[in-house]
Amino acid sequence: MQHTGPFDRTVDVVVLGLGDAGAVAAVTAHDEGAEVLVIEKQPADDHRPNSRYAAGFFLVPEDVDGAVEYLSALYAVNGELATIDPDLIRTWAEETAATPAWLDRHGGKYLKLDIRGEHPTLSGHESIRVYKAQPTSGPDGYTGCPMHGFLRSLVTERGIEVRYATAATWLLTDARGAVVGVETDGADGVRRIGIRRGVVLAVGGYEADERLKTHYLPVTPVHFYGTEHNTGDGIVMATEIGAELWHMNVWPGHFVARFPGDGYTGGTAVDLWGSGRFGPAEGEPAPGSIFVDGSGRRFIREPGKQHAAHLALLAMDADQLTYPRIPTWWIFDQARFERATLVPTYSGPAGPVRDYAWSADNEAELRRGWIHSARSIPDLARSCGLDPVVLEQTVSRYNQHCAAGVDADFGRDPVTLTPLGGDRYFAVPLWPGGSHTVGGPRRDAKARVAAIRGGSIDNLYSAGELGSIHGLLYPTGGGSIAECLAFGRIAGRNAAADRTVIS
Repeated sequence: MQHTGPFDRTVDVVVLGLGDAGAVAAVTAHDEGAEVLVIEKQPADDHRPNSRYAAGFFLVPEDVDGAVEYLSALYAVNGELATIDPDLIRTWAEETAATPAWLDRHGGKYLKLDIRGEHPTLSGHESIRVYKAQPTSGPDGYTGCPMHGFLRSLVTERGIEVRYATAATWLLTDARGAVVGVETDGADGVRRIGIRRGVVLAVGGYEADERLKTHYLPVTPVHFYGTEHNTGDGIVMATEIGAELWHMNVWPGHFVARFPGDGYTGGTAVDLWGSGRFGPAEGEPAPGSIFVDGSGRRFIREPGKQHAAHLALLAMDADQLTYPRIPTWWIFDQARFERATLVPTYSGPAGPVRDYAWSADNEAELRRGWIHSARSIPDLARSCGLDPVVLEQTVSRYNQHCAAGVDADFGRDPVTLTPLGGDRYFAVPLWPGGSHTVGGPRRDAKARVAAIRGGSIDNLYSAGELGSIHGLLYPTGGGSIAECLAFGRIAGRNAAADRTVIS
């Protein structure tokens, strides 16, 4: 929206959104000497950005050149590499590699884990290592991801002003199309806030907007877990002033469950082996568990790639005009049911933020009808609308693979080949989904928002999942938080240094 008339207030930098990316951008701009105002549409007493639902993993390149090679290989898989500025890839690698030193300077704590790049067939994957944030401090009464609590504490320590329960509704521009301010709507009504330096868009994606999901994602439905406030606000505001979009049709996916009727409408991650990770606990066999499609047959090497398994669900049967793998059925036995909760309680909506409380023994959810159960595989199949003969054959063949120690159909990791057995069998329908979208306004190596007509939009920066650098393939767990930290710093530095605004 082109701005005319006076502003109600003017500051150096306005940051839109107080997730990880917004918090880091605000702290960085403040430490560069800028007067910063943060606009957050969620209320202060119930502030639940996606960052709060996360477990706190973040990737760190141990070899920058190797990380450049790896991210380039990820882009090359679907032919996107030719469209990517090499400076953006190298900046990502260098800045994410600098995160531990930044955390050390600010009092952050973390552990190094023995997890590498998710796609070991691609060169450079070994250069990536996953770290995990450890609790330090956070707002009073805070529960949730330790990284977000830590970053919020940095904002509080600096006395950075945060205007909660206030929505950003328009980016204000001058006659040249440069951003000169933001229009907001909150308890004090509609306000126009001018900037002397820059605006940082860090308002998250569009996983809670059904219209945008249906329009851009390749299948419907797709269920995301996390905040219900990520409704594509940044996409709307940025496209209104001519921003270029990218990565709108992809996301880092999982198989997710969806359990409606308990006051929570989103999806939730599933803990496939009951060990807090996508694999059995060390020295402990995985309980019996397989995935089958609508015909009752296996179709994937379980559990699949953690952030790419959803790609196997997207194939349409062109003759039947159906998606035979939506839903996918998670079939498991009594041992898995009794091992642990079916969903993670260390993160996500059943985690510390407590969108809902999952029972420790899964019994309450079984009584609600969220979990199918039967005394035999044929009866379980009938409960799920699957062919009893086919599902029984599938389980029998899988058990034969377990006895042989080799999955002759899909090459599943032998350590997870535990036969299905026991007195009772269970099933849960799973859907394509995940924690967040990645589409939005494209950004460059300086975190500037790209203009659809070429170049960038003056004084506008972005960070976080809104217009993420990640495309079809996600590098590994913690890619999103790493990007929030890296491009939050880049956006904050450059917005604070911008002197092009005349106010």
